[in-house]
Amino acid sequence: MIDTEEEFLKNYDPSKYRHPSVAVDCVVFRASSVLLVRRGGHPFRGKLALPGGFIEEGESAEQAVRRELKEETDLEVKNLRQFGFASTPGRDPRDWNISLVFTAEWNCGEPKGGDDAADAQFVDIKLIGNTLYVGDKKVELEIRLNDCGELDFDETRIVEDGVMAFDHAKIIAATLIYAAKCENYD
Repeated sequence: MIDTEEEFLKNYDPSKYRHPSVAVDCVVFRASSVLLVRRGGHPFRGKLALPGGFIEEGESAEQAVRRELKEETDLEVKNLRQFGFASTPGRDPRDWNISLVFTAEWNCGEPKGGDDAADAQFVDIKLIGNTLYVGDKKVELEIRLNDCGELDFDETRIVEDGVMAFDHAKIIAATLIYAAKCENYD
């Protein structure tokens, strides 16, 4: 029998449990537009995505999201805050990945693509019913809300999307639904 926590930790084998990779994504607002990058590599090469990427060892989620924003868009933001997370199985075709989602506001400057982002730009976004308008393109969703009136990630489906990478259309829809809900409480 193990008597102490020190003894338990010495014998603990973390390889007994598979671990997901952890990434960050950021929805940066500028009026009615959102900062998007065009992916320069696979998966989803050429598709629009939220700026983000994997957390590096020794880095906090907040440090990672600021680093990724700078690397991919050359922008710094204000009012960075945690929004939630995306963890639906299969959300990333590479492996088991969970993304910590942040929101922020544009501070100043114009974005430019860098690192693995072929391009970066603010794109007009609006959500009408189950349709997310991304500039002049549409993403069809089957939106399901939870008991709090917020988007349920596991139950919401992307019906038709030739525009966005990963589940980023769901993430953007979730932030817009939340923002509209908060405006109704003012």
